[in-house]
Formats: sequence, structure tokens, C-alpha cells
Amino acid sequence: MAGQTVAIHQAGQINFNLASPYIILPECLWAAASGGGTWVTDVQIVDLTGGSQVSVYFNYGYGLRRGPITVWNNSGGELSSFKFNNFLSFLNSIDTEFQYYGRAGAVEFITQDADHRIQVMARIYNGNCSKTVPGLIPCDENTAAGSRRLIIPYLVNNASYRSSCGFFNPTSNQITVEFRLINNSGNIIGSLFTKSFSAYDFKAFNPFKEAGIPYPAYSYDGVILLVRPVSGSGKVICFGASANNTSNDPAAHIALRY
Repeated sequence: MAGQTVAIHQAGQINFNLASPYIILPECLWAAASGGGTWVTDVQIVDLTGGSQVSVYFNYGYGLRRGPITVWNNSGGELSSFKFNNFLSFLNSIDTEFQYYGRAGAVEFITQDADHRIQVMARIYNGNCSKTVPGLIPCDENTAAGSRRLIIPYLVNNASYRSSCGFFNPTSNQITVEFRLINNSGNIIGSLFTKSFSAYDFKAFNPFKEAGIPYPAYSYDGVILLVRPVSGSGKVICFGASANNTSNDPAAHIALRY
């Protein structure tokens, strides 16, 4: 599908929680859950300025993406909003050449220019259990790049809960990232591992499996994942998630700058 040029904000121009003409939803899925049922993502876009024309790219791994796809032409004023029930099913209905079911990825929301600013919030649920995930601006506070690191706290790998994490590179440059799992004594557990992200690459995985310490052979609670770039000039924006092994009740783990 055709490309689109977007402006990425530089450090110091914005704060991480302000509205923007470019917002990334780091996790969006419509897929069967390993514990039963189906994960579905509802999305609300709030137009802070009015008159925004919103298009999206869906990035689903290995630098593969769909878009731009126009999802909302707001004819109303500021604070107008629109809610999408099962956002990936909606995309499937207008982008019929691609199968969105069974996919997970990051979604970029883009307005027509810098004068039109939006916010995005998602609710990811399975049955009656849900979590909320905010759209993020790819500024310094929300990305690992160069010497700038992130941590994802409170990851769990035991009989009660399973954790996963995901990463998206919103740039046209490659980046390689080292990952370390750290227990509550500040010690590394398992093996260090690295992953390389090509342009617009999305990856999601269980960090305990990647580090060679999967459940039930190992059991951990309250673990931190340290995200440290080691080469390349790209960026990664991150999320963490946990779900109850019996009920699938999920929780979001917001990445923090370190």
C-alpha cells in the first residue's frame, strides 16, 4: 500500500502525555488467547483540535505493515471522539485483501498535519476481563535509543500469571537491543538475549522463555526487564502485559525510562 511521510517530534518539543498528530498504540490484537477465548481490541480516538483526518498503519512484524488506511474524517470540533469496536475487525472490513484475525501488532495513528492533534486509548479484553493501553508519542520518555534505556517492571512467570512484552521500531533505521531480566535483589536471572529490529518492525515474546527460564521449570514474580540498545540508530517503543493463567484477566505494564 502507498507510503506516507510523517514528522517525528524531537526531544524537548513535547511532553510524553500530550496530544499529537502522530500517536502509536504499541499493542493491538485480535486473536485466540492461549488460555481460551479471544483477545479483542477496542479503540477510542479523541480529536483535541477538531476537523482531524486520521489514517493508520498496522505493523505486524518483520517490518511488514498495512497502510495508510483512513479510519476517521471528523467533521466535528474539538473533543469530538469516535470509538471502534474490535479495531482490527474494522480494518479487516475496509482492507479486504489482508486477514487481520490472528494478528498482533502496533498501530500508528496520523493526522493530516501538525495542527491537528489526537489522543488514542485502547481496551484489550477477553470476555469480561480487560486492560487499558494508552497511545504513546515516540519521544525520549517513551523510547529506548542510543544510550537511553527503558525498564518494564513487575513481570511474572509462575503458576498464576504469564507475562509477555512487545516492541515496535517507529523509524526507518535498524536497531539491536539487549534484554536482561532482573530479580528483586537487582541480580540478572537467566541469559542475556538480543533482538534486532528492522524499519517499522514489531516483535512480541515471553521474555522468560527467551532468557531460558520458562515456567514450570522456573517460577518468578516481580521481575524487571531492562531494555538496552546496543547498536543502530532506530528506536523501540515498548509495552508489557500479564494475564491470569486461569481467567485470562490481563494487566498492562507501562515501560519506564531508566
